[in-house]
Amino acid sequence: MKVVFLKDSQDGEVFAYFPFEEWYNGTMTCYAHIGQHSACHPNYANSCKEAKKSDFMPLLNELVRIGYNDLEIMSKKQVKSYFEHLAM
Repeated sequence: MKVVFLKDSQDGEVFAYFPFEEWYNGTMTCYAHIGQHSACHPNYANSCKEAKKSDFMPLLNELVRIGYNDLEIMSKKQVKSYFEHLAM
């Protein structure tokens, strides 16, 4: 499962964004320490910065503990390139 670790520009909260896992009505799945699974609009994800590895490691470890054993960490640039390729 492909994931991008992002950091909210307002509060600095790190969350996992799953850009290929639709939640509902154009939103995608995300996961955070507080609130766990939720919806995330792609525009919001695009406005966030990528989290540094040192910042997202605790969240990655939590995801692995709850069963996400097949994560492929991607960058925002990789995700953007994938969607641009589909649009061609």
